[in-house]
Amino acid sequence: MTDTCRAVVFLGDGSYELREFPVPDPPEGGAVLQVEAVGLCGSDVAQLQGVELVPGASAFPVVPGHETVGRVVTLASDAHLGVDEGQRVAVDEILGAAPFRVYGYSDMTGDGRPGLWGGYGEYMQIFPGTRLHPLPDDVAAERLTMFEPLANAVNWVARAGLRDSETVVVQGPGHQGLAVLEAVLAHKPSVVVVTGTSQDRLRLDAAKAIGADHTVMVDVDDVRAVVRDVTNGAGADVVFDIATATQTVPLALDLVRFGGRVLLAGLKHFAEIPGFVSDNIVLRSLTVSGGTGYTPASMAEAVAMLRAGTVRSDVVAGEVFGLDGIDEAMDLLARTDPSRDAVRVSLRHG
Repeated sequence: MTDTCRAVVFLGDGSYELREFPVPDPPEGGAVLQVEAVGLCGSDVAQLQGVELVPGASAFPVVPGHETVGRVVTLASDAHLGVDEGQRVAVDEILGAAPFRVYGYSDMTGDGRPGLWGGYGEYMQIFPGTRLHPLPDDVAAERLTMFEPLANAVNWVARAGLRDSETVVVQGPGHQGLAVLEAVLAHKPSVVVVTGTSQDRLRLDAAKAIGADHTVMVDVDDVRAVVRDVTNGAGADVVFDIATATQTVPLALDLVRFGGRVLLAGLKHFAEIPGFVSDNIVLRSLTVSGGTGYTPASMAEAVAMLRAGTVRSDVVAGEVFGLDGIDEAMDLLARTDPSRDAVRVSLRHG
């Protein structure tokens, strides 16, 4: 193990720095993880701008990264984390409720200085009480970073009460939407439609490769007509809104059948929803629920799916960068270049 390592630090004002840190020692009862890869999430873009995505538990400056896969390199003598040194693990980002702390977001020690507590760093301190999930060694680490969005997806599908042979629309083909598609397909739906825009061609192609029956570019085709056609005029049983655009909320209410279910999970970053008419929920007897994240049970199920190889992690591998390519990675994540896109963006260390 080297004496120093590098990490990206978000300053909370739209800027970031690549800094050098001493490689940490394990805290009492904890461990040190050598990070292999971290998935870059769309929410990281909002976090970069200083949005407190975890109210009461977000800190700046901070080493971000919450879709973290790595190897345990050092265990404290009093650690009881259920893993061995050398083992590859996924890090459950949520650590405790009192105080509520989240890896990649929070000041884990309360000293006001950024520490190695997120996957954008080459090493991480792991604190007692952290749930670490063993992962296979024969799959590239960057592919396994989808464990966290998949855990969210498994929970949302359960919250929506999805049953086999139902018809489903997934709005938003980002890496989180594609994870929802994976969780939906595990329930053997009769028809799945994934929607996006003409800027999402690459992602919609990925949805088809994973198993979507139909993909729709809503700025090109009449998605309402498409959904009516493939559901024999009834509308979808369930619509999952995983998009960040506000207009997908009223659209979801239009696409679902009478008595159907809508699950809202795509963050709009506190923007108001134009065209939202609550009477559409009342008069059509809809059930609308929100999905905030994963549960311990859905996390365990997602990891089990990855371990079993039932998830097309190869399709959503996307583009992988080292820390020296962080500028390019962040530009791609934020989609600042309309001529270039990626199904997913991740950092791989080493």
